[in-house]
Amino acid sequence: MQCLSRRASWWMTAASFAWVWGLLSVAWPPRYLLCVGLAAYLGAATWVTTQTPWPGLVLTAGGLAALGLLGIGTQNPAPLGPLFIVLVTVGYLVAPPWSALAVPVLILSTAGPARWDLASIIFGGLLLVLPWWFGFRVRVRDARRRAAVEDARRLAGVDAAALARQAAAAERDEVAASALGVIGHAVGRMTVHATAARESLEPAVIEAIHRTGEEATQRLRALLVLLRDEPAGPAGTGEPETLDEGALDVEQLLPAPAPEDSGGWRQALTLGGPAALMLLDVVTMPFMLAALREVDDLALPAPEFVLFIVLPLMVAVVIRDRWPEVALLGAALVLVLGSVAGLAQVGRDGLWLIIAAVALSWAAGQAGTRRVLGAWVIFTMTLGYLVFIDTPYYLPIYLAMEALPFGAAAVWAGHHAVETASLDLVHLRQAEIAEAERHAVSRARLHLARDLHDAASHAVGTMMMQANAARVLRERDPGAARTALDAIVDIGQEAAAELQAMCTSPAPGVATAQGPGERSDPGAITEAIAPLVTAARRTGARVSTTVDITAPMASKDVVLLLRIVREGLANAVRHAPGSQVRVQVRVDADHVLARVNNGPARPHPGQDGGVPSVMGLGLGLRGLRELLGERQGELSVAATDGGFELRASFPPHHAERPVASS
Repeated sequence: MQCLSRRASWWMTAASFAWVWGLLSVAWPPRYLLCVGLAAYLGAATWVTTQTPWPGLVLTAGGLAALGLLGIGTQNPAPLGPLFIVLVTVGYLVAPPWSALAVPVLILSTAGPARWDLASIIFGGLLLVLPWWFGFRVRVRDARRRAAVEDARRLAGVDAAALARQAAAAERDEVAASALGVIGHAVGRMTVHATAARESLEPAVIEAIHRTGEEATQRLRALLVLLRDEPAGPAGTGEPETLDEGALDVEQLLPAPAPEDSGGWRQALTLGGPAALMLLDVVTMPFMLAALREVDDLALPAPEFVLFIVLPLMVAVVIRDRWPEVALLGAALVLVLGSVAGLAQVGRDGLWLIIAAVALSWAAGQAGTRRVLGAWVIFTMTLGYLVFIDTPYYLPIYLAMEALPFGAAAVWAGHHAVETASLDLVHLRQAEIAEAERHAVSRARLHLARDLHDAASHAVGTMMMQANAARVLRERDPGAARTALDAIVDIGQEAAAELQAMCTSPAPGVATAQGPGERSDPGAITEAIAPLVTAARRTGARVSTTVDITAPMASKDVVLLLRIVREGLANAVRHAPGSQVRVQVRVDADHVLARVNNGPARPHPGQDGGVPSVMGLGLGLRGLRELLGERQGELSVAATDGGFELRASFPPHHAERPVASS
């Protein structure tokens, strides 16, 4: 169980002592020592309450009972100070509903020994509920403040980069597994068909290779477009038309819809509730007093009193949050004019004026500005003076009912300000984390789309082209047809292995064994280009290479260079099969340059025309241009005399210092 700070405990103890001692000294001037003793006892009980609420509550109840036994009646406000302070403290420190038990305990310990009548017990009970409610409200706001501060502290220690890497890795694993299931299955079927067709050269089996490749191309196109752009599918399904249901489950990182405004009725109740209670008290209190005191004559309120005093105060209560200064000064003016005109009746039995004072004082403490403070002081002094000249023994009650909600609201507003500032930090940090995750996931998806295009699009396109060649050559040159089918098997196995590797490769930004500062020598780069050239030659292309490397390259530069060469060779094979292709690579300390150009398509041996080519996905050059743009490089593609040229250049990475990771 929490307790108050020592400073707050001393202030409340001093206030309780001063209240009891001051009022008892007025009531019993000759009994100085008794007044000091009772005040000291109740002050000590208040101190205990601020540290351990339940023992302090018992001590306070005993002191209040002693005051009643000594003759403190209903008209003496001496018990009110300790009562209010203890109830506020218990309401703040003890969780509901147990804290509400303090109200009946204290009212009974006060009313019993002092022999209060039923009307005084009801009036006192309603009065004592208010300080408990103030403490409870501050407790709720303080709990929210603590939670907001803790959330802000926790989020401040969150590593957004680590969360982003986790999100990117999870996204890559999920999508790569889906791609392996969709595209890898199609590549595997094409490989199986090619193996089966090698011996028999059945047209139907060879046609199945091409048909499966077309299906794989459509699925791959849908998958790549979804990874890049996430367009809505037909009928608002959010999935592309050619993608199988369940093949890919992509989380849409959209902001959650704003919750419906459920606070409108609460705000109306908060603003209008006290005003409605004022009117209810004015209308019903005469009947209640007549019933409790068993009298026949009803002291009904005058219409002028309701019209010119109660209703304007109700308006002030309703507008107190939006215009607190106007409400406070207007209420003071209404009371002054009503008193001058003989309509105010501030000593009239009932709670209507206390309700107005509490509501306006809470609004003033909640606003917390100097102008509102000045207006509240004017209102408090005005009301205190009017009560004093009408019914002096009510003055301490009204002063307490103005000072207590003002102080509680000031504390409440302080907690609210801290909570708001902490929530702003929480929302800002959450937005930063969400943006980091969104950016990392977007990069992972884009990176995966590029890898899929390189691994699957080029392979499927080449396999379809070889199937076309086998279909054309099966009668004229069965040996060449079988060679084309063998190429399909080899390409399919390589593509399957590359797709499988994507499921285990890290997403962008995830640390790998080979850092960006590691360098590759010229021989290793030449060896890395060789398999790409071999694969292109296997399709019938006549490839020549010129590699001039005078400086070591960073690993990420090698990856980008190989991607450029691969894209250029794939386009040449796809669109100009059998052509003369020339690959030129030049690397120095300042530039990395790659050129791939090809001549016109060349007829395959044994046939009259070129092997029909298949259309690509149209995303390879787009991805390459994006990669080079990120590296401040350039990409140009242009038609040449009967052929095509792809040219790319980018600045190399220089040696980097290794970054220590936590």
